Amino acid sequence: MRRGYLRTRTRGYVACRRGPNGVWTMEEKGLHPKFDTTFENARPSRTHMALLQLQRVGILKFLISQNVDGLHVRSGFPRDRLAELHGNMFVEECMKCGKQYVRDTVVGTMGLKPTGRLCDVPKSRGLRACRGKLMDTILDWEDSLPDQDLNLADEACRKADLAITLGTSLQIKPSGNLPLITKKKGGKLVIINLQVTKHDKHADLRIHGYVDDIMTRLMAALNLEIPEWKGPVLTAKKEEEEEMSSEPVKQEPHFKEDLDSQPLLKDEPSPHMHHNGTGGLSCSEMWDPTTDLGPGETKRAKVEPPFV
Repeated sequence: MRRGYLRTRTRGYVACRRGPNGVWTMEEKGLHPKFDTTFENARPSRTHMALLQLQRVGILKFLISQNVDGLHVRSGFPRDRLAELHGNMFVEECMKCGKQYVRDTVVGTMGLKPTGRLCDVPKSRGLRACRGKLMDTILDWEDSLPDQDLNLADEACRKADLAITLGTSLQIKPSGNLPLITKKKGGKLVIINLQVTKHDKHADLRIHGYVDDIMTRLMAALNLEIPEWKGPVLTAKKEEEEEMSSEPVKQEPHFKEDLDSQPLLKDEPSPHMHHNGTGGLSCSEMWDPTTDLGPGETKRAKVEPPFV
């Protein structure tokens, strides 16, 4: 069976935009939203970890996210099973060669702008490093969705027999219309959200509630445990998880070196360029979309102690 899932909101860890206590809701009331934590210290929620477990047991085939907080990646969800349609706060991409760097801190810019660092990937035959400018992967309002992620999401929805949307109003196009592709192909649509959504009339099942609560009950009904998060884990491909079950995980940082170690550029205007995609495929530290990664290893990074 093929299943596709769309998830766009976390609860209680990074401030939401909508909902009773969402940033936009509070601003409309003239209130100042409170932020519980930084992106670096944010922890994957029960929903993040439940989705990871559903992927591991073969129920969840692909995950589509509009979040930019990077928590799906940091939870260990394989990047070749993930489309991040709006980018990732922890990922920067070379404008020249397309390589990606996954950082342990946010990259510092938004809107597909240069981050001030250079690509240090060596060229073939021992030539000098690429030295292309790195940019963030976070879309601005006028930016189009990354082609590769959108194509992967579209393909997954066409193959899915069930699409579940979690914590999204489905208002943003074209990502909000992706679940309808599954419906048109004969699949089922489940919508889980606090408020009504744009596509409620198309849903086979609607559940109004907090995503964490619903997912916790779902996992209990499936007799599946929600794994405990033990720190950021970067998984490039699904095959790496299979290796984890038979080989010990190396306890060493997996993210690229600290940002301070990268050469900085002088401030300059952001070039207008087409965003070719952050990619649903990736590997630890950096990723070349034209290269077959092959079997890899999953590594862990040191993290701050859990917050309450």
